Amino acid sequence: MSVPPASHLTRAPSWQRVLLLLLSVLLFLGAAALALLTLGLFSSLAANGPLWLQSLGVIAASTTQALGLGGLSGVAQAFTLVGLTSLTAALAAYLKPRA
Repeated sequence: MSVPPASHLTRAPSWQRVLLLLLSVLLFLGAAALALLTLGLFSSLAANGPLWLQSLGVIAASTTQALGLGGLSGVAQAFTLVGLTSLTAALAAYLKPRA
């Protein structure tokens, strides 16, 4: 007995899937930007990093101070950004539309 061939059904993408995909892409891009800022913040803690990476660290430090985290040490700010980056990437992966 043979298995009948699977029919290739084409279904139109629903608006919900399209919106979830767009939101997922935006969250992934946000996670990538936060990852760069986090890397820059870690680089600014050590004085021997490249200039462009230390510049990102200055931007990240000013951003964290604007968010009210200026009272924390540099290492605590960097680990806070690590956590925020991880949560953003996890949310993007969770919202990604399934097949």
